[in-house]
Amino acid sequence: MPMPPSATTPEGSSCNLNGRDTQQVSPGVIGQQHRLTRSLISVGSNVCRICHTNTAKEPLISPCRCKGTLAYVHLSCLERWLNQSCRTYCELCRYCFNAVETPRYRWPESLRIWISHPRNRTNIQSDLLILTLLTIVTAGLVAVCHLGMRYFIIEGKKIGISKLWTRGAIWFFLTAVILGYITTVYLLGRDQVSLWYRWWKSTVNVRLVVDPQLLRRRPSDESFQDHESHDGMRETTASTVDAS
Repeated sequence: MPMPPSATTPEGSSCNLNGRDTQQVSPGVIGQQHRLTRSLISVGSNVCRICHTNTAKEPLISPCRCKGTLAYVHLSCLERWLNQSCRTYCELCRYCFNAVETPRYRWPESLRIWISHPRNRTNIQSDLLILTLLTIVTAGLVAVCHLGMRYFIIEGKKIGISKLWTRGAIWFFLTAVILGYITTVYLLGRDQVSLWYRWWKSTVNVRLVVDPQLLRRRPSDESFQDHESHDGMRETTASTVDAS
């Protein structure tokens, strides 16, 4: 039984209806959508990679070879990060910044800070204890050898050892003990001083020397122009589709 013409649904009618609905969207609405997407992308991408903010008080700069979302940073945030990490290069791309380093502390103040640290104070106390015990032992050996030298000479003669050989052996023993004591004291002091000296030299204030053009450059404007050009191409494409 043939169906009425009004109830006949042509093939692909649903696609045609969807196509007509899509073509009825005005180019202005599409442009608003693109501009909203552009603003969201611009706000989300141009932030400082350290503090994750973008304030108008301080511009964002790109001082190294990092790209993408890690390219921009505040100068103050970067200097604070370099001072805390005691570095003058980017940890990501290994770019060496043009930096000026100045000592953070004078040596008396740095020595006081070094000693006040609990771990360093414990190490110093341990070395002082070792030094005290070693001094007592060395002083006792020297006193015994010096005071008992006459006794050792007399006992040496009884077993056929001359006075010269006995005295020479005692002085050789004393020399070895004293040299060992001096060497140990030197090594203990060198370890403590070298650790403090390396820390003192590495604790510096880092100040970056930045090209003034980087401070005047606004990365948000560059991103805005890039998104503007892409949105312009999209709007032109949408207008062409509407016209067809």
